[in-house]
Amino acid sequence: MENPYLKMQVEVASPVERVVMLYDKVILLLKEALESMDRDDVVGKVNAIARADKIIRVLNASLDMENGGEVAKALRQFYDYLLDMLIIANGRNDRTLLETAIEMLETVKSAWEEIK
Repeated sequence: MENPYLKMQVEVASPVERVVMLYDKVILLLKEALESMDRDDVVGKVNAIARADKIIRVLNASLDMENGGEVAKALRQFYDYLLDMLIIANGRNDRTLLETAIEMLETVKSAWEEIK
């Protein structure tokens, strides 16, 4: 079921606000993955990490590498690193890696929020 309020919120958001929303969603999904680990819910963990992975790939693909300069390059490296972390964390059930990824995302999200 589609949430009309959320749809409207996304439609009226600026590009930076949309990025912040995506970061919020990735952080939420990684926290869900941690909760799934606590419950020994392998399917829930895998699904949450897979959804977070898809969002990070969208963020990565949306970078303007021609005009984005050093910021785009740094974000590309950041997203690639996060994707690697998620693969390892998923395979090893590594809580520490997921917690580190969440901390890193929250830090970068704060920088995006300052741009707003």
